[in-house]
Amino acid sequence: MGATRRGRSRVVTAVASVGLLFGGTLATPGIAAPDLCTSPPDVVPVADLSPGDTATGWTVVEGTDPVSFDVEILGVLPDGIAPGVDFILVQVSGPVIDETGGIAFGFSGSPVYIGGDLVGSVSYGFFGADQTFGGVTPAESMVKLFDYPDGTVAMGATATRLQSFAQRVALPDRLRTRASRELNVSVSDVPTTAKPLRIPAAVSGLQGRHFKKFAKTLRIAGLDVVPYRASAATVGPLAVDPIEPGDAVAGALSVGDLTFAGVGTATAVCDDLVLAFGHPFFWEGAAGDFPMAMFGASVVTVVPDPSQIFGAFKIANLSDVHGVIDQDRLTGIRGIEGIEPSSVPVTSVVSNPDLATIRNGETDIFRQEFFGFPFVPDAAAFHLLINEDVINDRIGPGSVTLEWVVEGTGPDGPFRLVRPNIFYSPYDSSFESIFEMYAFLFRIQDNEFGPVDFDGIDMTASITEQQLTAEIVRVESASSLQPSFQERDRLKVRPGDTIQLRVFLLSEGALDEDMVELSVAVPRRGRGGSLSIQGGAADSCFFCFYGDGDEGLDSFTALIRDLRQTPRNNDLVATLRAGGGKRKATFRADDVILGEEHIDVRIVR
Repeated sequence: MGATRRGRSRVVTAVASVGLLFGGTLATPGIAAPDLCTSPPDVVPVADLSPGDTATGWTVVEGTDPVSFDVEILGVLPDGIAPGVDFILVQVSGPVIDETGGIAFGFSGSPVYIGGDLVGSVSYGFFGADQTFGGVTPAESMVKLFDYPDGTVAMGATATRLQSFAQRVALPDRLRTRASRELNVSVSDVPTTAKPLRIPAAVSGLQGRHFKKFAKTLRIAGLDVVPYRASAATVGPLAVDPIEPGDAVAGALSVGDLTFAGVGTATAVCDDLVLAFGHPFFWEGAAGDFPMAMFGASVVTVVPDPSQIFGAFKIANLSDVHGVIDQDRLTGIRGIEGIEPSSVPVTSVVSNPDLATIRNGETDIFRQEFFGFPFVPDAAAFHLLINEDVINDRIGPGSVTLEWVVEGTGPDGPFRLVRPNIFYSPYDSSFESIFEMYAFLFRIQDNEFGPVDFDGIDMTASITEQQLTAEIVRVESASSLQPSFQERDRLKVRPGDTIQLRVFLLSEGALDEDMVELSVAVPRRGRGGSLSIQGGAADSCFFCFYGDGDEGLDSFTALIRDLRQTPRNNDLVATLRAGGGKRKATFRADDVILGEEHIDVRIVR
């Protein structure tokens, strides 16, 4: 069944004014923008802060209710985060901090108040050092995000240039000396370099080897997160109760069988707008057509780090969906309450005839890429792996019969690709089955012809312990110069001749061989070449996504056609390479073709 786009985003809460629009760059097409912030929180100007000032911070360490902790202001580093964005050095304390061992990953965005006015958010930490020290992103800078009507308001520099400011804050000796005097400790006890708190990443569905591979994928993509195993989340009705400052909040790239979301804390709210994190997630500005979904979260626990080296972190599960994340900026992310996020549904029906089991799975992808790294291929591949492993209930040899359908809109308009195939592995059948789909989707999303929007991906798979293979036992060849069929290492032919082949296949568990006849035309040029007879996958470019997959193609339509025509694992393919080109003959079998034979071809003139 073909996939359909899950209802382009809609506003589900009333908008008091329709006069203000996001000028065409709103996160999701066709949505009226919410009012700009009409009642921003009162903030404490950085200029009014002094060493020794005491404040109160709020965050969630269990469940959904924020709890308070003590904050002492130690000093300010002007332009410490970036030009125009100061860095506030603090030390935290209190029973909550005693419990967590310091500032934990997931505190990002925790609001800090003095007398009811917002100072900023705890968003930076010192690692390999005393984790009670931290950095606060000033509220003065954060609340400017409330006024961003679209993605055009920026700091006048690219993310690449600003990245060095956001990733490291070096404390000068004068600030460390001032802090040491305030605390009555040695200067050496005050840490030297702060970094944005890493984001705990909730990941559902993956266990053991799969979890490690997914975590490696995130590192390759350049995403500095702390992944942990979480329960799956789903897209349900929008939450009734809005997010409040101090609440746990998450930006979700996907939910369902493969849930992947970054967890932090809400700093401030104004009308339907929510500010969180106090530092970037991806730092990609306006979200574009497919923003992350904004979820609430329930904290399970905080895992402390007694070593003070690696960093404590929160473990949380996503709760209800609240809206979308439409801004991802240097001083935090911004969400909009009441907007249903659009998604790419990835669905699967996986069965196992050995166990008589079947499962219908779904993953909804909100964000199609991050840092320019295609996310759809990974999400779809891991979704399939999750469901196959559940239904197979083992890791080991076997076969997978898979058909998947992808639909979307590419540079040449709407496209649809249907891809059936059979896979066999003597080691890990489920893992073997995901690579081709991953490679095809990567080539589609990362193509050189233009952007792609996916509408959906549907999969139907059957996984079994049976070995659905047929092995090439022998090959007999003949030509006009050597007309009798024999097993040969070398075959003489004339220019323009036709090579006749008899390929004998033995299916796993069968006693009798099957014979397949193929014929391959010989070019009129050249002196000879090589004839290979093998399964189709051995000659296909599954991993062309590494750089030259689109070489020789002149359009996106040609790319889809090339993928559609790629030989399958159950294709028996005879390929003659001679005269500077290739001639092929193909037979589609019922099972995966194993083995290969080669014949040297000599063209006699």
